Amino acid sequence: MKRFILTMVAVLTLGAAANAMSYKSARDQAFFLTDKMAYELGLSDDQYNAVYEINMDYIMCLDVYDDIFGTFWTRRNNELRFVLSPVQYQMYLQLEYFYRPVSWENKKFVFSVYNYYPKNRFYRAAPPGYQVYKGSNRYFDHSAYNGRTFGAPESKSQPKPSGSKSQPGMGGSKSQPGMTKKQAVNQGKQMMNKPPRR
Repeated sequence: MKRFILTMVAVLTLGAAANAMSYKSARDQAFFLTDKMAYELGLSDDQYNAVYEINMDYIMCLDVYDDIFGTFWTRRNNELRFVLSPVQYQMYLQLEYFYRPVSWENKKFVFSVYNYYPKNRFYRAAPPGYQVYKGSNRYFDHSAYNGRTFGAPESKSQPKPSGSKSQPGMGGSKSQPGMTKKQAVNQGKQMMNKPPRR
């Protein structure tokens, strides 16, 4: 009987892990989502890295359908409140593809931001966390962001979301500025390897 119970636990664990996202996939999804948030919300460099870590923590915790709007989704929203300015946070709440970035279709996770942006278009270099962050802040009982100060948001005007790929400013046009993922990652590595200014 004990062997049967252990076998059932192992089968259920493997079944749950089948839906879990790999580290590489979670890292890429978090980078893509964060890049678009930085583009539309005008994130500073400090905010950009923190938002990447928060998105990474959330995405790494997605195992089953119930996780999409579960504890870690709520925690993500609370953490973003510490990082974003009040104006940015209100914009974030109004953009469904940022506020509810993941849905469930055909028994798999789907990222709605791909409905608004082409898959291989990036606007910023990869944040430092892309190279080194493994998603460890989600294990803390306290916020890693509460009480920290973040650089002022970028003031350049960003295109307003309109909900359609073909609309100007939404990344649907081939003439939109940007770079491939490989270029963004390489640029991020170069920035990390530069000696600090004195």
